Amino acid sequence: MKKILLDTNILIYYINKSGEFNKQVTDILQNKNYELYISTKNISEFFVVMTKYKVDWDNILKYIIEITNIATIIYPNSNSVAIFKELCKKYKPHRNQVFDIEIISIMLANKLDIIATFNYKDFKNVSEISILKDCK
Repeated sequence: MKKILLDTNILIYYINKSGEFNKQVTDILQNKNYELYISTKNISEFFVVMTKYKVDWDNILKYIIEITNIATIIYPNSNSVAIFKELCKKYKPHRNQVFDIEIISIMLANKLDIIATFNYKDFKNVSEISILKDCK
């Protein structure tokens, strides 16, 4: 079974039922060969995007509950902080890239190396992980 981290855009496309990627996301979420995870960082980013689009709090919380019923939450720890430092030295991220490096560090600390994302550019140059082929 493949262990897959769901990037924030996957969560957003999942709740946007009429969106262009919803069918692909639904297939990923229903794939019995995948063990799905999200990080606390993805949950925070999801909240930011939802509040930006003025989704009301009750709906945001409903979506978070729905997502956490599908995927296991993973957390940062002292190992992820050490990995974060090393990845920052290697990739020298700027601005929002720092958030992606943080997500990658949490993944690696939790023994995950595959991410489901449609934001290829955010992760394509990071050799420590791969992008789920179902997203390409």
